Amino acid sequence: MRYPYKLWPLKRPHPAFPDERHSWIPILNVRIAAAARPSQTTNLFEAVVDSGSADTLFHADIAQQIGIAVDSGIAARGFGGVVKGQGMTVYFNDVHLHVGSDIIKIRAGFSDRLSTAALLGRRGFFEHFIVTFDSAPTPPEMEIQRLARV
Repeated sequence: MRYPYKLWPLKRPHPAFPDERHSWIPILNVRIAAAARPSQTTNLFEAVVDSGSADTLFHADIAQQIGIAVDSGIAARGFGGVVKGQGMTVYFNDVHLHVGSDIIKIRAGFSDRLSTAALLGRRGFFEHFIVTFDSAPTPPEMEIQRLARV
C-alpha cells in the first residue's frame, strides 16, 4: 500500500530554511489492542513512521484507553531524542498493532513524556514491514509491504 505523507505546519521557520512554513511527515493511521484483550482496540490515531527510532513507542494515554497499566510493563530508562531534558523511562508491554488489515503482536514502549502520540520504530514495526520512502512526488509517499514471517 502507498500512503501520502501528512503536511505538518511548523511553529516557526527553521533558521536555515526561513521560507518553509510546513514539513511533510510520514504518518500512518494505526490502532492497538492490549495483548490480553485483542478485540478491544483504540480508535485510529496518527503514528510517525520513524526509521531512526529503535523501538515502537506510544504515549501512555493510549495505553490507558485499552486498560493497560503502563507501569506494569518492563521498565527501560534513559530514552532520549523524542523528549526534552534528561530522558525518560519507558514501560514495555505486549500489544497488537493494527496496520490496515494486518494485526501484529509486538512489544511496544509507553511513556507519558513522549512528544507525539506514537513512533513506529525498527523493533515492532520495521521488522514486520518493508517501507520505501519516496520524496519525488508532492506530497511525498511511503510504500508499506508486509514481510512474510514464519
